[in-house]
Amino acid sequence: MAHEIWENNVFTGQGIKPWHNLGVTVEGTVTWQEAIKLAGLDWTVKKEPLYSAKGVELETWGIFREGKDGDVFLGSVGKGYVPIQNKNAFEFIDAMIGNEGAHYDTAGALGYGERIFCSAYLPAAGFEVVPDDKHQIYLLFKTSHDGTMSALCKLTDIRVVCQNTLNRALASDGHDIVIKHTRNADVRIEQAKKLIVSGKKTAQALRDKMVYLSTIQFNKKKIQKVFDSIFPNKKGDVSTRTAHNIEKILELFESNDKNAFPVIRGTGYNLVNAFTEYADHFRSVKSGTKDDEVKRILRTESALFGSAEKFKSEAFEYIYNQAA
Repeated sequence: MAHEIWENNVFTGQGIKPWHNLGVTVEGTVTWQEAIKLAGLDWTVKKEPLYSAKGVELETWGIFREGKDGDVFLGSVGKGYVPIQNKNAFEFIDAMIGNEGAHYDTAGALGYGERIFCSAYLPAAGFEVVPDDKHQIYLLFKTSHDGTMSALCKLTDIRVVCQNTLNRALASDGHDIVIKHTRNADVRIEQAKKLIVSGKKTAQALRDKMVYLSTIQFNKKKIQKVFDSIFPNKKGDVSTRTAHNIEKILELFESNDKNAFPVIRGTGYNLVNAFTEYADHFRSVKSGTKDDEVKRILRTESALFGSAEKFKSEAFEYIYNQAA
């Protein structure tokens, strides 16, 4: 294993590596049976009671990844916790889409398998904000085997020109599809299958918002209000780190992806792209090392499971509200 990500993770994505060039890329998409092997996810977990050093059974249980070379401890959970096996993630995506087939572009595990994820390509949901500025839409499923999170399902929007990602809630009411690791998980999955239609509507709504933002120019005053919301400072002075962050975002805003699409220069959509690119590729991470590979891995984890995902979503909403 390399750092916090499995060496044999796969990011197929039609030749696109959306998360910092990690993993192996294959052309096109694959079936879940192929993806689970390419990503090294063809293993199961089990729940076992835990004991003290004196042999007394504890009120917590352990989740173990089963393997021919021995079991690996992933985390401790409560009595009511029910494991969701890796293959269930792919079966869940197939059920939501409504058919089985070669539509998986991403799959992988972080750590020793504590967290896993997979995504399916939804070509019918893709869109362009301006001509040739393509956004590809994926259905992202993620869960943990260590008790730290429920299973979640979201739409992931990848802007092809710079391979930046923006996760949006799948449900039409603005909330994620959440499947808790309990005995009624199967019931929740059945309910979630019905939401794929609203997911496509969410993608269309996202496109409409981005198209609108591409028509709204952002002057210094509007931009400053966004920064004041993202980086609130009650004391009135700006820290060195915050000043550096703002400077980098403004640099990306001015670059406009090296002016790849001049028509969006200076717009709210351009500002969204600047915040997203900053979060995906430049935002600092607590790594304790100067190793760029480790930092890329941690940014991937943050984009999938952590603060970067929240940061991008909040920035999008602040920018849209300022435009409106």
